[in-house]
Amino acid sequence: MAEVAAKAGVVRRVAIPLRRAIRVRLQVLTAPAKPRLRRAFPSRRFAATAVVVGLACFFAMELGLGWAVHTERSPLRDPIYFDKLAKLRQHPAFFPTASAAGSNTVLFIGSSRTLNAVDARAAQAKLSHALGRHVETFNFGQAGAGPVTNAIYLRRLLKEGVKPAFAVIEVHPTFLAGQRPDPPETRWLLPIRLRPDEMPLVHAMGFPAKPPAVHGPRGLLAPWYEYRFLLLDRYAPFFLMTDQRLNGGHESDDFGFTRLQDDIDADSKKRLLAIAFSQYAYYLDGYRPNGCGIEAIRDALDVCRAAGIRAAIAFLPESTEWRGWYDPVGLKELDAVFARIGKEYGVPVIDGRRWVPDGLALDGHHLAGAGADVFTDRLVREALVPWMRGGRGTP
Repeated sequence: MAEVAAKAGVVRRVAIPLRRAIRVRLQVLTAPAKPRLRRAFPSRRFAATAVVVGLACFFAMELGLGWAVHTERSPLRDPIYFDKLAKLRQHPAFFPTASAAGSNTVLFIGSSRTLNAVDARAAQAKLSHALGRHVETFNFGQAGAGPVTNAIYLRRLLKEGVKPAFAVIEVHPTFLAGQRPDPPETRWLLPIRLRPDEMPLVHAMGFPAKPPAVHGPRGLLAPWYEYRFLLLDRYAPFFLMTDQRLNGGHESDDFGFTRLQDDIDADSKKRLLAIAFSQYAYYLDGYRPNGCGIEAIRDALDVCRAAGIRAAIAFLPESTEWRGWYDPVGLKELDAVFARIGKEYGVPVIDGRRWVPDGLALDGHHLAGAGADVFTDRLVREALVPWMRGGRGTP
């Protein structure tokens, strides 16, 4: 009995505190919750302030970008031009001071034909050796640049302080076509690339460019939208689905020259020729060289004359098949037009259309690297050296 009583005492000592603990816990769980002080959601005034500040920051960014593009602190208006200008700045001889005016500098201005055909580094060495004095050269050829673009670029460069002693201005015959209502260069020279003060100039040449929205309030209020593709191309190219940048394949060396590869098989050349024909066929049918490009070339020559720059105009190589695409009547008119222009302005007309074998033209008018070597050597030897010595060069 004593043993049983002892065990009962142990049970009571354990059970009583446990029961009390359970009772207290139940009281806590079943007791009504004490009212909490409700924390108010941000006030309407705070929310409105946040929205206003956010909108202000957004519009400040928009205005900042619009101002940067308008003042050309950002290169988005015409990035290909500004990229080439940055390379030209590496050649200070093209930015002469008053004491250095008259230095021997040669600037080549033209389309991708010039870009891929004139090895300015090699031309510089050859000219310096042949003339017995140091000559600086630079290739300012740009993909898609026709006579209107070249005239605009020449004016821009002069405003930047560029003043070459000599300028070789390319004539791209197809860009002179005037038998169609839409000039060829409208496919490449988009109005968004032009400055507002350049619009009257291109209109005077006959180039039908409508003022783009970016020249108005949208240029300041919505530049992120207007320049969205250029912003991606410039600052986030990894978002481009095709991985093809605006100037992809046309990146130049420090002298502005882009050397194309030589090892392209015959089938690839046929395919490239067909692509080139599809780009220009619309303007080759019934070809007549009386479009706005003629006025643009005259404008470039007028600017050179006023600035004291000795100018020459040059036709670059075209394959036999390419030359056969022109209307024969139009080709005769082309020769007559530039015979008159050369005589009127007293400038040499360098006809290099047949200077390079057909096999060295990848698509009928862009030269492979070996073709550029052939053309550059002949251009220097037969045209530039006699011209820069005081003669007119080889037409």
